[in-house]
Amino acid sequence: MELTKSKPSSAIKQARVRGRTLETIFWYTVLCLIAVITVFPFIWVLSTSLKGPNDVIYSVPPQLFPNDPTIDNYRRVWQQLPMANFFTNSILVAAATVTLNLLFCSLAAYPFAKMQFRGKDLIFYLLLATFIVPPQLTYIPGFVLAVNVFHYYDTIFALIFPSLATVFNIFLMRQAFKTVPDELIDAGRIDGASELRIWWSILMPIVRPSLATIAIITFVSTWNDFLWPSLMLHTRERMTLPVGLANLQGMFTSDQRGIAAGVVMTIIPILIVFVLLQRQFVRGLSGAVKG
Repeated sequence: MELTKSKPSSAIKQARVRGRTLETIFWYTVLCLIAVITVFPFIWVLSTSLKGPNDVIYSVPPQLFPNDPTIDNYRRVWQQLPMANFFTNSILVAAATVTLNLLFCSLAAYPFAKMQFRGKDLIFYLLLATFIVPPQLTYIPGFVLAVNVFHYYDTIFALIFPSLATVFNIFLMRQAFKTVPDELIDAGRIDGASELRIWWSILMPIVRPSLATIAIITFVSTWNDFLWPSLMLHTRERMTLPVGLANLQGMFTSDQRGIAAGVVMTIIPILIVFVLLQRQFVRGLSGAVKG
């Protein structure tokens, strides 16, 4: 009887193992296909940026490996446009926007997460309600304010000041602060620490992964922003990378190889930032979801 019972149980275990193996193979196949679809445009752009004048850009099937690879496209773009100024302006705007977002969004999220005051939930939900407003609708009043009130038209400040804080970042920081135990804050208050000291010395070190998440999201959105900088910047030396590279796109002719080289140069800083902060990025997102 014991032998007859052990055989069916072992068969069931083998069937479960096979099922799990097939399921794992299926999901890995799906993920690989998604990865190929996602990475293919970048590979095509990188290949185009290395193609010589005799290589075909558009073909079926696409030519991914240049017959005559060259870096002349990068050299030509760097000499044709003030790329050093574009990089400097983009780095300045992105760094200032990320730093100010981390500061102001964390300061704004702390009261919503750990303080008690009348109308807290109402104010927070009204703040979230503004998130559904498309940012394009604010460009006209923002342009009028920039030109007539603040007088920072065609300056770098026109890209920094309107992005001092975002509702999404405040929401992420609030969710991160809510995961911090109240006992730590109460202990700090008992020791005589001020609210700013509690925010800086207790909460900020704990929510470091969420700070990295906000830094990556803000950096990528600021680095790739095109519409608002194209409205505000008209002097070539003050343009950011996306706006400056648009000069390669003419009305009748386009330097496709040069555009591809410029796109690759634009993507490299984003990849570097994400590689350096990817672990904190994943931990910050998971913490925000749990909170």
